[in-house]
Amino acid sequence: MTDLSNNTLLIYGLILIAALFIGIIQWVRRRYEVLAVLAIILSLLLPLVGFLYSINRPESMNEIAYIWQQARGRNGIGVFLLLGHLYILFWLLFGPEFKRLFAFLFHRGRKIIQWFKNRIQKQGKNKMKEEA
Repeated sequence: MTDLSNNTLLIYGLILIAALFIGIIQWVRRRYEVLAVLAIILSLLLPLVGFLYSINRPESMNEIAYIWQQARGRNGIGVFLLLGHLYILFWLLFGPEFKRLFAFLFHRGRKIIQWFKNRIQKQGKNKMKEEA
């Protein structure tokens, strides 16, 4: 059977652990309770269901390709696994804790872009002075 590499499984595990911890933190804080509980349940349930579901896959496919093929074929468990993983990614990328990080990085990025614009304008003015 074709298996996923160890690096892929490590990244997958880290993503699920991060989703679990963020879900627990948000649940304890009583913020976004329903979304946090859903993230906790899915981060615990998806690896188990995915493992049990991918046992039936053909030898020439890895787990991700098999789940993708089954989801495209509108198989119920395949669709559940695909939507569950998409929710976990959504929770990590757009969850409550990452909104602050995104706002901080966006503000910092705007400052850097403004600095570059100012620098280009100053260089343009210096060239005009040299030409005159």
